[in-house]
Amino acid sequence: MRIPLPISILLALVVPLIGWWLGTRRLDFLTPPSEAALSVIRQQTAAALPRAEILPPIVAPQAPPTPPAPSSPGPEKKPEAAVEIGDLNPNPGLSTYSELAPKGARHLIELASLLETAGESPRTLLAWERVLDATTPEPPQATAALAAIQRLRPTLPAWNSDPAKAIPIVIHASAGSKLEKPLKTSLEQAARSLEQASSGILKVTVTVATTRTKTKRSAPAVPATVALWLSGAAAKSPATETLSFAVTKPDTLQADILRRIFRLAGNHLQHQLSFPAIIAAAADEPPLHALEFHITRRHWEQFGRALNAPPAAP
Repeated sequence: MRIPLPISILLALVVPLIGWWLGTRRLDFLTPPSEAALSVIRQQTAAALPRAEILPPIVAPQAPPTPPAPSSPGPEKKPEAAVEIGDLNPNPGLSTYSELAPKGARHLIELASLLETAGESPRTLLAWERVLDATTPEPPQATAALAAIQRLRPTLPAWNSDPAKAIPIVIHASAGSKLEKPLKTSLEQAARSLEQASSGILKVTVTVATTRTKTKRSAPAVPATVALWLSGAAAKSPATETLSFAVTKPDTLQADILRRIFRLAGNHLQHQLSFPAIIAAAADEPPLHALEFHITRRHWEQFGRALNAPPAAP
């Protein structure tokens, strides 16, 4: 016997609904569970889960560290010698500390600092002067030496205060007769400046040779020319080279003479006496400043002695 289709559809709907109602009629889907109920559920869930064995993490085997290759020993560095002040009892000479020149400018600068700390101003100045006349300093070292010499020289008395012990030299000049009077005046002033720059070591005299030249009135004016050189006191003593220059402004004649003396002395010290090159003067530096601080007192002593040296035997 076949069940009619409408009854089959009705039963298909009613039977599940009755089963759902019987199974869920006592359940509350709207009220959230309490914390106690949740705790019971967690415990029941944890007890129902299978226990998994915890294995240690797999670590890949590492190769042992390679020891560093032994480095080849380099050249053994010698420790720098400590700077020593030395014996301060004997009176120093103009060449004091020149024996330290092989140790370089840095050693002499450190020595000068130690000497100044000890209150030895005369020896401090000598050490700074050795930086210029016994070594070839780097530009910063030369600048430091010039600044120290400029600071210390005015605070100390002249090295030689006895004119009888000064070394005589002569400034020679040759020019036209019209320039004779201003040239002689400027040379005398330059001679006194040179004695001051040498700290009394030099006694300077001057000689002027003039020549008479005839010029036509219609000829254009030509600046007068001066030839300048230095020598010892004797007639046939050694002499420097000769420098010539044009006199454009008589008011600057003395400064022009001092600049040429600086060049003459510097060239002679370097090329004839084998001193290190003299530190060049700045373009705006006063010439007396250059003579007093760029050329040391030892320079002037050796320069004067060289110009007065007896002629070599034939």
